[in-house]
Amino acid sequence: MIRRRSGRLYVMGIVVDHDARRRDILQKSLRLFAEHGYNDVTFQKIADRCGIARTTLYTYFGHKREIFDYTISLSTVELAQKYVELSSADLPASERIMNLLEHVLRVIFRHRMLLTVILDYVLSVQRTGHTMRKPIERHTIGLKSVLRRLLKEGMSTGELARRPIGVTTALLYGIMESAILRITISENAKFEELKAMLRQTVDSLRVAPKPT
Repeated sequence: MIRRRSGRLYVMGIVVDHDARRRDILQKSLRLFAEHGYNDVTFQKIADRCGIARTTLYTYFGHKREIFDYTISLSTVELAQKYVELSSADLPASERIMNLLEHVLRVIFRHRMLLTVILDYVLSVQRTGHTMRKPIERHTIGLKSVLRRLLKEGMSTGELARRPIGVTTALLYGIMESAILRITISENAKFEELKAMLRQTVDSLRVAPKPT
């Protein structure tokens, strides 16, 4: 008999921390998707990796796609928490922008196998006639918002040249998208090379020093 109370499951008298089990399922599923790809992972494989029965897995998630969406959201939340930390540091706005972009780049390199899975997943959904525009926007709005705020701050202090905020935010984000795509589809993508590209772009936003 399964009962749920205050975030915990009571299975045949055994207390299970519902939230902890849910996080464990998501973390193990994330590794499984990265190893085998979205299409080759089944609900049963997820249950086996988590060491639970398929019927127990259904008490947490209704289907594979729901689990996959949650694993991506979990990674996005972790990134968003780091955004706050990096953007609040006692550094010039341009350095905070660079640190933020470099951090995202490092995370992407660390999870490059998962990126391939995500790309395959997005394409498979689009082939069914559905759009992934809203989910993608939901996952990317945090980074865009922080970039916009830091650019505005840098321009107001005179550190960064005054330019249209929206266009400049789109420029930085577009370069990040280009880097992500290169990492996803190319085995020859190099971290230092992409980092240098980002550095050059951020430096170009600074106010040019006055000639002496």
